[in-house]
Amino acid sequence: MVASMKGDVYGFGVVLLELITGQKPVEVNNGGEGFKGNLVDWVNWLSITGRRKDAIDKALSDERHQHDDEIMQFIKVACSCVVPRPKDRPSMYEVYSSLKSMAEKHGFSDQYDEFPVVSVN
Repeated sequence: MVASMKGDVYGFGVVLLELITGQKPVEVNNGGEGFKGNLVDWVNWLSITGRRKDAIDKALSDERHQHDDEIMQFIKVACSCVVPRPKDRPSMYEVYSSLKSMAEKHGFSDQYDEFPVVSVN
């Protein structure tokens, strides 16, 4: 394997999926579902079957599900990072911009950015 920007985006997407799902990347253990495979395949399978929300770690979701919309936006960003064709993945700057936009909607500002992002397109 050769290191590449799109490969880095894929790896970052996997990390985001780990955070959202609470699952390890190489093997998903979800009891009764009968799914055997890796994290990316599991989330894709849930997406295809219209059950993407089921990927959310129960520790992140409260009984009122008040943050589910935000978490679903987060999942969409993660899924865009792990599409099979590298050409179809966003740049890291696009991922950063999406996450930053989500944060700003919730009152977080870039005054806490310690490292400026430099785009190399």
